[in-house]
Amino acid sequence: MTIALLNNSHGTRPKVTLDHHVPEGITGLATAAESESILVGSATGQLTLMSRTGEILATDRSFRDLSLLAIADAGNFGAAVVNDDRLVCFDSSLSRIWDVRITGRITALAIAPHGGHLAFSTDGCRTHIVTVDKRELAQIDTLRPLDHLAFLSEEPALIGAAEFGSLCSYQLDGREDWNENVMNNIGDISVSGCGRRILLSAFNHGIQVYNRSGKQRGSFMLDGIPNRVSASDNRTRIAAITLENRVYWLNFDGAVQWVADLSADSPQFIQTGAMGDRLLLVTSSGRLLQLEW
Repeated sequence: MTIALLNNSHGTRPKVTLDHHVPEGITGLATAAESESILVGSATGQLTLMSRTGEILATDRSFRDLSLLAIADAGNFGAAVVNDDRLVCFDSSLSRIWDVRITGRITALAIAPHGGHLAFSTDGCRTHIVTVDKRELAQIDTLRPLDHLAFLSEEPALIGAAEFGSLCSYQLDGREDWNENVMNNIGDISVSGCGRRILLSAFNHGIQVYNRSGKQRGSFMLDGIPNRVSASDNRTRIAAITLENRVYWLNFDGAVQWVADLSADSPQFIQTGAMGDRLLLVTSSGRLLQLEW
């Protein structure tokens, strides 16, 4: 399958294996690495779970004003934030397990790879770690609200980042492993399952690379200002979106494998496949593309 949107590109051109359109627009994207299922939230409140081939597995139309979305790698549990202050946990059929209202605005959301734990942060500078049966394990107070959260898959730890200059790691009981000041604004984070590589889209400072101890190990500079980043779990491929509406596909040495100008339909979300062989891309018109190399 070839589409005109990708014509303005160079490098190793991918195959388009899925082209799904949501006319009302897409407000959330999450993928389950193990089950390879795709979770999509629409602007009208419909949540759709589909297979890698585009087969619709489940839908629910009650997620209006969805702002954040997460699904476990195993595909067994997911979570969504609606109306900024409601947290909804659901199972693999999108059936609700629980639905609670939170004090304050929820700024970040993550679910552990095996689905056992959820983490969410609020604009009150507090992060909560809970089990999927709603038992709270920890409350973590931070100097700034955390805007990005990610669980590790190979150890029980949570990585967090504030938009303005903070990167941190916590145990699931709330104990702090480390907290580093970052001298850049952070638009997005992506963490490998082992945590050996933590990538930050740092706008004018490119893609910043940190290790498991929170120490910077380098950076990748792009022709543009990256505001979103996504890396494969096996540390072979990195995808990035820039404010200039370009999509980059790089190897872990920072060499560009493919780049496309999507100014005609600006990119909104990206998600790299766990094995580095595919990229999910959402555009402003509500188009969901799956690109494979």
